[in-house]
Amino acid sequence: MLMALKVILGLIGGLLLFLGGRWMFAPDGIMREHNISASSSTGKNFIRGDIGGLLIGGAIAIFMFLYQGMTWAFPIIVIMGSVILGRVVGLIADGKSKQGMIAIAVELVIIALIVGIAGLS
Repeated sequence: MLMALKVILGLIGGLLLFLGGRWMFAPDGIMREHNISASSSTGKNFIRGDIGGLLIGGAIAIFMFLYQGMTWAFPIIVIMGSVILGRVVGLIADGKSKQGMIAIAVELVIIALIVGIAGLS
């Protein structure tokens, strides 16, 4: 069971790394897919850093947790919890979006996997 949870978490980490790479290195395509616009260099810099960097950082933290252990559990939970908080504020301020709801679900799954792995370790 423990190995299955680690494999699932590792796959999610790989997905975050892939998505972060898209946001960081090819933002125009993914912005088109999600109907997001950033016409200035400042806007694209925020997208590359704030979205791409966060996703890549989250993936690295997940891989560090899988290889280094519990030291990385709380930082991941805090980061995912902070992102969820931002998404909830967005839901209240801006309205519901399908992508936002999927993202919240994935972030909750990451937290649940970390807690599950910690409990079984």
